Amino acid sequence: KPFTLAEVVARVHAILRRTRGETPGDGVLRFGDVVMNEETREVWRADERLQLTATEFNLLRFFLRNPKRVLSKAQILDAVWHYDFGGNPNVVETYVSYLRKKLDRLGPPLIHTIRLVGYALREPEE
Repeated sequence: KPFTLAEVVARVHAILRRTRGETPGDGVLRFGDVVMNEETREVWRADERLQLTATEFNLLRFFLRNPKRVLSKAQILDAVWHYDFGGNPNVVETYVSYLRKKLDRLGPPLIHTIRLVGYALREPEE
């Protein structure tokens, strides 16, 4: 039976979600002094609540789910904007910049650029 590409991709994503073994927890992600409650969609850094757009929230959640890993722009585009994004890939740089401004005003930088590769959420280098 023929399927549209969108339906195939949606089915693959559903299967991957089920097979990852994700267990319902408290829905809280932490890294350093950043705390994200996925269920209430609230984010704090240094005990101060951050106001994030939906895209900034999804971008930060992807970083928090992959701490210390170097993430390429393609990986970020796929995870945050999904397969059907048809715009400019530089949108990743733009939103990383927005997110950095909001996070960095409350503490040391956590999102690091890995030149020619991508970005990583890491503790500040001393």
